[in-house]
Amino acid sequence: MFVTVLFGESRMEMFNINCKLIHFVQNLKERCGVDLKDCVDLMNRNGTVVNLETNQLGVDMASSLLAERQHYVLLQVCRNDNNEGLKYISLLQNVSQSHPEFTEPLRKVCNPGEERDKKVNSVRRSRTRTKTAAGKSSDKNDCQQ
Repeated sequence: MFVTVLFGESRMEMFNINCKLIHFVQNLKERCGVDLKDCVDLMNRNGTVVNLETNQLGVDMASSLLAERQHYVLLQVCRNDNNEGLKYISLLQNVSQSHPEFTEPLRKVCNPGEERDKKVNSVRRSRTRTKTAAGKSSDKNDCQQ
C-alpha cells in the first residue's frame, strides 16, 4: 500500500501508508526536506486537504486517511495570527508545467479569498442602483439593519 507525494521541482516520492499516521508524517517531512517543526498536509486531485496534522496524534493508520496508489501534493500549513484559519502553501513548484491537473485545485486551496472576491465582485457589478428620495444611492440587495 503506497501513495505518491509531489513536491519541489517536479519531484515525487512513494510512501508506505501501512503505518501509524504519526510515523508517516515524520517520514514525509524528512524525505521531502521539510523542517520537522513545520506543519504539512496533503491535497488530492480533487482539491481535498487530508488534515494530517489534526489526526496524527491518534493511533490511526495513514491508510485510514489516504487512498492507496493516489497522487498527493505536499502543502505547508500556516496558521494566521488573526485567527482567520489556516493558509496553505504548495510545496510543488511549476505546477502548471509539471502537473497541470493540480493547477486549479491548488489555486482554490491556496487562494480561497481570491475565489470569494471574484464572487463578491460579480454580485456587486450585477446589482442595480436606485436613487432614493433624498438623492442618495442605495443597493436593492443590501441587508436592512
